Amino acid sequence: MFFPPSKAPAVRKPGQLYLDYYSEGFTLIEVMIAVAVSAIIFAAVSYGITTSYMLVRVSREQLRANQICLSRLEGIRLCRWDTQLFNTNIVPLSFTDYFYPVGLPGQTNSIVTYQGWVTLNTNVVLSPQPSYAGKLCQVTVTVSWTNQCANATTLRSQSMTTLVSQTGVQNYVYSH
Repeated sequence: MFFPPSKAPAVRKPGQLYLDYYSEGFTLIEVMIAVAVSAIIFAAVSYGITTSYMLVRVSREQLRANQICLSRLEGIRLCRWDTQLFNTNIVPLSFTDYFYPVGLPGQTNSIVTYQGWVTLNTNVVLSPQPSYAGKLCQVTVTVSWTNQCANATTLRSQSMTTLVSQTGVQNYVYSH
């Protein structure tokens, strides 16, 4: 191995550490750049994790809203046309439902309250107008809730619409 005269390895005595020209320390500038790069990477990773938790929370609340709408619509489809569908004691036009999110141990999560409305419309307009249009009811279930993410409050809503027939599934369920 060839070493330039100024960089030749020093002769060491027994018990003395061997230091060559490769084992020099880092300069202050190099350490500062490494710390800055590490801080930027840490900030990006923590922002990504925080954002993913918020997205999961919003997705779970949206999924719960879909479940509420769908359960109301499925329940309405089973109501008898003549005695139950237009009875507000059986099909209330406004309702409240809740979502109790499960959090990490030691973490408290706020309960999400959903306010919902049911709209029944017997004047269904279809194109082209079928002969059974007078025996249809358009049912719309709308749910709204307030989303608390970070320091922002957002009002969100979800809506589903379906058609219920006078001679539909409710007659099959109650007659069999």
